[in-house]
Amino acid sequence: MLLTRILNHNLPSDRRITAHVIWPLYLIPWLVIMQLIDPSPLWMVLMVGLLGFFGAGYAWVRTQAGALSLSRRRLGTMLVAGDSLREEFTLENSSSLPLLWAAFEDHSYLPEYNPSQVTSCAGDAVARWHSDAICHRRGVFRLGPHTLVSGDPFGLFRLTIHGEQQETLLVYPRVAHMPPIGLPRGHASGRDRRRRPLNGDLRAPVVRLYQPGDSLRHIHWPITAHRGQIMVTELEEEPSGDLWIVLDLNRSIHRGSGERSTLEYTVILAASLAAELLSSSERRSVGLLAVGQNPSEIATAAPTQDQATILPPQRGQGQLWRILAALAPIQTGALPVADLLHRNHSFLGKGHTVVLITPQIGADAPQWIAELLYLRRSGVESSVLAVSPASEIVDGSENGAPSLIEAQQDSLADLLARQEIPVHFMQAGTPLRAALTYRRRRTVLRTTPTGGVVTYEVEEEVG
Repeated sequence: MLLTRILNHNLPSDRRITAHVIWPLYLIPWLVIMQLIDPSPLWMVLMVGLLGFFGAGYAWVRTQAGALSLSRRRLGTMLVAGDSLREEFTLENSSSLPLLWAAFEDHSYLPEYNPSQVTSCAGDAVARWHSDAICHRRGVFRLGPHTLVSGDPFGLFRLTIHGEQQETLLVYPRVAHMPPIGLPRGHASGRDRRRRPLNGDLRAPVVRLYQPGDSLRHIHWPITAHRGQIMVTELEEEPSGDLWIVLDLNRSIHRGSGERSTLEYTVILAASLAAELLSSSERRSVGLLAVGQNPSEIATAAPTQDQATILPPQRGQGQLWRILAALAPIQTGALPVADLLHRNHSFLGKGHTVVLITPQIGADAPQWIAELLYLRRSGVESSVLAVSPASEIVDGSENGAPSLIEAQQDSLADLLARQEIPVHFMQAGTPLRAALTYRRRRTVLRTTPTGGVVTYEVEEEVG
């Protein structure tokens, strides 16, 4: 509109003035006609009054259009699921006119976070306020942008300031203390360097069938001639201690929603296991292998394609934060874990260890067991963390569901025991003591019998 272009002449693109009440201007032509037909001071007073009100209102918002600025700052650094987010907002008014009211509208994408509010600010002053929220969900989110809406004292014009300040917020998965987990025996710890004897690899008194990739110089010709099959000699080589955490993210087998779902518990177990192994005295090299959806911070409804997450084993705290950052946004996908293992044989080198975390304990389990046995033939040992649904999901199912799950667990444990694969069962929702904790203070409101409100601060440990 022509009026809008006139009102916003030479204003920055992020600031816009609009006429909120315009109907009084339609009286001006009528007053001019009445003055021509029946001249009277009354018509002139009304015209001058209307034009004066609109002129003063426009001058007010035009002055504040270049004098207002709003910035936001997140307090703190690392956030783990369950932590408290705290933001500080600063509104600066550099004009001599007071800001009678300003509506702050936030457009962040963070569940259950709404710092929008109405505030005011004196002339040549600064107003500050804080906003808090609990980050219940892990993931990658967005803080900002925001909009500041104000106006003149007469309510004739609106000033809208669009703030494009944005920040990507990464909420790490919760890290907890793990119960004792059985890892395959016979492998050296990660702190032991791989040692090669001076005379080369030592031949072991064990022979096996030839497998693709074996060197021809290791063929045991006398036994090959005797058996009629190509046999190779095993070599005594110290395992590297590298460990892969493999996640089963197939959405067809995960159950529940929210914090007590098998997906969230699987992610917590993966993060906790990585933290324990990378922080222990053994100093293992730990890697991560998973395939699932990895949505952006603003993709809430549109599904995304499955993406592979492959972090080769490394040591140190830097690797831990890389694993936690990779686990933060990850969601379920369509790829079965048996196919995931089959497609990534090349990444799982000889002497490595695989820890598979899966909620799949039913009839399809033998498929990934077959892949673990194939990896063993290539020199890759394995261990399994099996996650069963939370108790309320099991109890709310059809009759006999709890006993069915127990029977499936017994069957899987028996099958893995025959193959000498360690397995540990855990139920989603089982409380685990937090490993990353800190103390925070928060304000608590309590009402009194007389109708008053008492505020006091409490200190608590969270993690």
